[in-house]
Amino acid sequence: MIIYTIFHFISFHSVMLEKICPPALLYLAFSMIQIVIDLFQGDYQTSLLKFIIMFIFTAILNILCLNGYTKIVWFIVIIPIILLTYISSVLFYVFGVNPDKSHIHIKQSAQQPPQQQPQQPQQHSSNTPTAQPQPQQQPPQK
Repeated sequence: MIIYTIFHFISFHSVMLEKICPPALLYLAFSMIQIVIDLFQGDYQTSLLKFIIMFIFTAILNILCLNGYTKIVWFIVIIPIILLTYISSVLFYVFGVNPDKSHIHIKQSAQQPPQQQPQQPQQHSSNTPTAQPQPQQQPPQK
């Protein structure tokens, strides 16, 4: 009886998944991975919100596919993945992260560190009176 129930559950969902176009199915898979990660981290509200958005967005993508806008749907699904890959690669390069090694290599710039400037006297605001330095008097010569 349990095996029949599991088989019926899997066959019902596989029929439903066959009705979803491939780009919407790819989006569904990535969204489910994010939801599972959020659940393991204990972010239940975030995972619920992502599930609702996933359901709505998958339905929209599937409707667009059924109306013949498959290329536009592929564009909507693939562009964020390509941008994420590109931005991650640029950040790895800029910060000197090598995925093959466990440590971060910080690039040293060719510029020398700036020399410390001598202390400038502080400027006082015009509201407070300032004491003018008195010229030193020299002793009278005889």
